[in-house]
Amino acid sequence: MGTTQPVSAAELAELPLFEGLALSDLSGLSTTSVRRSLTDGETLVEAGAPISEVHWLMKGQLALRTRHENRWILVSTLHAGDMLGWSALREEPTALSTARAIGPALLISMPAAGLLALLAGGSPKSELLLKRLFGIATHHLDESRAQLLQLGREGVISAG
Repeated sequence: MGTTQPVSAAELAELPLFEGLALSDLSGLSTTSVRRSLTDGETLVEAGAPISEVHWLMKGQLALRTRHENRWILVSTLHAGDMLGWSALREEPTALSTARAIGPALLISMPAAGLLALLAGGSPKSELLLKRLFGIATHHLDESRAQLLQLGREGVISAG
């Protein structure tokens, strides 16, 4: 799946979740994190597949889709700065939707276990990290709600 390159602690520190953390707090997580490139149409994760990573979309767009009654339904369109892979942070982690690149995309991927360890007290700022993560989750849910409210309001589609 795409190409990968190592990520430094300084690059992780540029992500909104980790802003202001000491590089020493992020060094362990950076050794297991990678920068991942996807080509147009390439799939990052398939719905129902086991997952173990959380991803930050750095450039490009991803479509999150799920199958319902033999058709694909768009759940969300993610843009640069968005986090995905939330399901990797829960028990028995499996992907709830399929994530596919819309054009070329660049992501930073990190193991969920490493992020959870940092959140659970691996940093003096763990409480701040948890608050930021819940803030990101709340924003993501609000955007998903707004996108769902647009269903059926796309207008008339005709072939010509």
